[in-house]
Amino acid sequence: MASQGTRKILVRAPNWIGDAVMCLPALASLKKLYPKSEITILTKGRATPVFENNPAVKEVMVYEDRGRHKGITGKMRLSKELRERGFELAVLFQNAFDAAFIAFTAGIPERVGYARDLRSRLLTKAIPVTEEIKKKHQVYYYLNIVKAIGGTHSGSPIPRIFLSRQEKGWAEEYLKKEGLKGKSLAGASPGASYGKAKRWMPENFASVLEAFNNGHESVSLIFGGTEDKEACDSVAGKINGRALNLAGKINLRQFMAILSKLDVFITNDSGPMHISAALGVPTIAIFGSTDPILTGPLGSKVKVIIKNIECSPCFERECRHKHYKCLALIEPQEVYKEAERFIK
Repeated sequence: MASQGTRKILVRAPNWIGDAVMCLPALASLKKLYPKSEITILTKGRATPVFENNPAVKEVMVYEDRGRHKGITGKMRLSKELRERGFELAVLFQNAFDAAFIAFTAGIPERVGYARDLRSRLLTKAIPVTEEIKKKHQVYYYLNIVKAIGGTHSGSPIPRIFLSRQEKGWAEEYLKKEGLKGKSLAGASPGASYGKAKRWMPENFASVLEAFNNGHESVSLIFGGTEDKEACDSVAGKINGRALNLAGKINLRQFMAILSKLDVFITNDSGPMHISAALGVPTIAIFGSTDPILTGPLGSKVKVIIKNIECSPCFERECRHKHYKCLALIEPQEVYKEAERFIK
């Protein structure tokens, strides 16, 4: 494998926000292995904010697979751009054949990733996907890639997101402008792009937030992208008391900055859940069809609430039985009680 003097490293990062957050400990381990390296992240646009202001990262490149990098011509264009940058090592956290193909055609001499998706021959080091690694949390899945080239990791593998002083200042000014400075703030993210089997009911989110409004004179902040607007509107409309609905109104880095100011955050298993935990915000995570052993939030201030019924975890996007019991059995009072522990 490459010597400790390797200078230019391309990391093909995951495309989804939650997965991008979970690869951060591996990214830190890679930088520790090659402390003099210049690491460039390549990922799709939605995930790029996760890597901004990270001390391990020199540059973030956007993979515009629906734009200038679309199709075989676009992939060749991207390969040419990467070739011109002179990368010596490609570390593929992203699993697809596409990731290995681009690194191969870019002429990067050393290419490391998992031996899956028919891409082993495109890699110089193809790492077996063992039953053991598939049973571990996703952060270890990524750390194992760096371990295969000599990396080490000690301590708890908790992801970290880094906010700049300017971003923190922006959040303070924003809250001041909204009359929220110094107030107790309870936040919620009722969306989840994976599907209905990961979305706790909007009326339950509203019930918990309203309990905070009544018990702690809190103000509710509701977060989501444009695709979550319906769920966020539904939550906001059910709260008696002040609720600031920010769905589709702020970008991801602004969300991170405001999120860092919250007293507690209630969320489905989603990208915002991993961001919240990585920022050290007290986080209550609602799990339905998925398994927190594999993708749960990691941090010192996290609490997972899950009902292990006979058909869970099923990992389905929608409940095949149409009852969604794994979510319906989670009562707002239980969530409020756990969240209040953080407040106290």
